[in-house]
Amino acid sequence: MKLQTVKLYEYNASFKHTIVTPKINLNYRKVLIIELVTDTEQHYFGECNAFETDWYSSETIEVVRQQTEKWIKQYKNNTFNHFGEAQTTLDGLTPYPATRSMLVMAFYQIFYEMHSFYVPYGATVSGLTEGNLKQLVDTQPQRVKIKWSQHILQNIETLEQLDFQPNIAIDANEAIQDNESHKLKQLANKSLLYIEEPFKSLERLRAFTKSELPPIAIDEKALSKDKILKIIDNNLINVVVLKPFRLGGVDKVLEIINVLKSKNIKIVIGGMYEYGLSRYFTALLAQYADYPSDITPEGYYFKSDIVKNAGILKGDSIYFEPPVVNTAQLQRVY
Repeated sequence: MKLQTVKLYEYNASFKHTIVTPKINLNYRKVLIIELVTDTEQHYFGECNAFETDWYSSETIEVVRQQTEKWIKQYKNNTFNHFGEAQTTLDGLTPYPATRSMLVMAFYQIFYEMHSFYVPYGATVSGLTEGNLKQLVDTQPQRVKIKWSQHILQNIETLEQLDFQPNIAIDANEAIQDNESHKLKQLANKSLLYIEEPFKSLERLRAFTKSELPPIAIDEKALSKDKILKIIDNNLINVVVLKPFRLGGVDKVLEIINVLKSKNIKIVIGGMYEYGLSRYFTALLAQYADYPSDITPEGYYFKSDIVKNAGILKGDSIYFEPPVVNTAQLQRVY
């Protein structure tokens, strides 16, 4: 396969409901999309999960664009006979995992057959507004992950009283303050799957006994295989949330999954408010997870998408077919 042309696009859509996190409020989602065109006129796409600003990671959309343009200039017109040759061209992008992840997403489709499959439905909510509660009741996910707030204990009680009984997880985003530590002990008595990143420093976990903590997950700190292994060897960690765009892509995550399973660490695959293209690959990896992952059905976050039928809700599972990107909705930027 010869790489004939590479194009970059932007896509931007508003959230149906404002996303409220301890760090930022999001009203819309801009992403960068890459298109690889082969000499046989086959088209393959990758979606970048970086953000416009550095609120979540220093690798912003602009950084991804710059690194991708450098890669294009170096490797356009190259011939790739197998996936390993494509991986070799990405070695220099290790410091830019979101860039690498976008490129891997496109290359993966060239060398591996894409299948249809089902995964458990795991919803994430930012507070329990009337709209959020209605959405949960209407769609009935197997797992609900709720963002940490000053009302977290009341929110958990509300979720426990729903007519259906989802598994519950919490995403704290490193936001728990010293005067809130008692809430963590109260949550240890709840039937939580896990709580993600309660503190910015893992040192603070050492003030608790194992029985005083709900299962603890790392997310933001899961930056590489080596860093993950060091953390789980030295802390009370039960679960690791693996986000492909932060770890360098599908191939890197598959490698880490195999290592963590050998150590009996539970795995969740994390999404990042994705459109249908990226959501397919998050779901593909979620087939190997121990708990329902961050997989939402089509239309959960956005009214419009670049992929139709990108995750069809069927019962409490979501059905995915190989994604077909509608380029008419994209704005070319390179």
